[in-house]
This record gives sequence, structure tokens and C-alpha cells, in this order.
Amino acid sequence: MVVGAIASYLVYQLSELGWRKLWTSLPTTPAFYILLVLMYVTLPVTEAVIYGKAWEVSSRKLLPVLFRKRVLNNDVLGYSGEAYFFLWMQRNSQIERRRLLTTIKDNMIISSVASTSVAFLLLAAFFLSGQVQLLEQYLPDATSTLAAAVAIIIVVVAVGLAFRRAIFSLSASLLGVFALGHLARFVFNNGFQVTQWALVIPEVPLGTWITLLSLYIIINQVPLIPARGLFFVTASVELAGTLEVPAAAVASMLLAQNLIDRGLNFLVYIGTTAAEATGSEPTPDDETAIPEEIR
Repeated sequence: MVVGAIASYLVYQLSELGWRKLWTSLPTTPAFYILLVLMYVTLPVTEAVIYGKAWEVSSRKLLPVLFRKRVLNNDVLGYSGEAYFFLWMQRNSQIERRRLLTTIKDNMIISSVASTSVAFLLLAAFFLSGQVQLLEQYLPDATSTLAAAVAIIIVVVAVGLAFRRAIFSLSASLLGVFALGHLARFVFNNGFQVTQWALVIPEVPLGTWITLLSLYIIINQVPLIPARGLFFVTASVELAGTLEVPAAAVASMLLAQNLIDRGLNFLVYIGTTAAEATGSEPTPDDETAIPEEIR
């Protein structure tokens, strides 16, 4: 119901802009699509390195299932990918069940804390600079939002330090690797995102794209928002006039990004599933699939 309402309003917005204008505004620079692919692979590659180190298995062998995990989380249900990944590892490796569960759980917590902390800090920076007023129509009261953000960060850090041994199961060194990996991923991904937008519409000031990025990050951190991609496109088109950005170009760019992401999800899921069904996809316990020297 909610997804249908968002989609209907987006169709109305795009019709107002003009479908022909949207088509002619589609990104033509190849760098847009290269950066899109880079953003697509960042999470699976980061997690392959993290889990490979934690379990002492080949990171390359984990990549196919981690790509499927990304698809399930994005297009099916949040955290359904983690459940699938756990069951796949249990079936295809000799790692004990408890170790699989605790590692996946710790990774989820670290990833969430890293992304949420950066999102709240970015919101705080925008509040202090006064630019948060541009986002107020999509956020609760700015002052209460900032206060809540700071309070949550303090509580999370305090609880994490006080109850680290109760909350986390891995060693401090491994948790540090997880945190650095996710922070690096977050920085690179959002840097790629701003660069992508700036390349498509170079006349727009960088600060404007940072504002749009803030909206994107905040939407992704708010729980229970259905169809986040469509919601972000709708909000961005609505905000385009305030930001003095060409609405048709922004709409075409973001729609292209969403459609290509969905297309990649379909191709990746079908391709990796078919490879697994035919036995050509390597598994963590398949020592013959990848030579030892490149593991």
C-alpha cells in the first residue's frame, strides 16, 4: 500500500516534468555507469575480505554468495540475506554453527554502528552549518533530531565499551578490522556517489550534492521506510527546486541508477545461482576450485 502510494506520486511527479524531457536527460557520460558498478560491488567485496579473515577462508570463494546476500537484503527483506548466508555457509563449510552465527552477528552490529554514526555526525554538521533547513520537510524537528542523534551515539559507544564482551563475540583486533572495513566502504561509496552526480550535472555546486547525499544517508538509516530507492527519488525531485538543480536531470539520473541496480541484482542472482546449481561456483571447502597460491 505504502509502496504503491510512493510509486504513484513519483509517476505523477515525472509526468509533470515530461517523459520526453526525462529521456533526453539520461546520463551519457560512461563514468556514471562505471561508478555505479563500483558502488554495487563495494559491499560484497568488503564483506568477503572481512569474513575471509575472520574464518580463514578464501575471500574470492565467498563473493558469489555475498552478492546474492546483497540482492536479498535490497530486493526481498532486510537481513534475509544474512539468514541465507548463514544457511549457505553451514551447508558448504565445516565451520561450526556458533562461530558462523557470532561472526555474522558481530559484523551486522559493527556495520550498522559505523553507518549510523557517520550519518548522525553528518546531520550534526549540517545542523551547525544551517543547511539542515533544506531537509526539514523530510525530517522531524531539527533540534530534537540533533539531540537524539548525539544521545544515541553517546549511548551506543558507552554501552559498546561497557558490555563489549557481552555484546560481541570476536576479538578486539577482528572487531577493529570489521569497523575499519565498513568505515572505508562507507566513505568510498559516498565519495563515488557524489562524484557520479557531479560528473552528470557539473554546473551544480559540490555543497548541493553533499546536501542531497545527506538526505540519501538519512533515508537509508530510518527504519521501516519501504522502497527507499523510490522514496529518495521522490524526495529528491521535490527538493530539486529548493536546491536550484534541474529536476528532470536529477530524476533521470536517479531513476537510471535505481533501474540499473535492479537489473544488476537480477543478473547477479540468476548468474550466481545457476553457477552454484551446475557446481561451477567454488565453496569455502572446495580446495581445488582456486589454487592455493592465490587464496
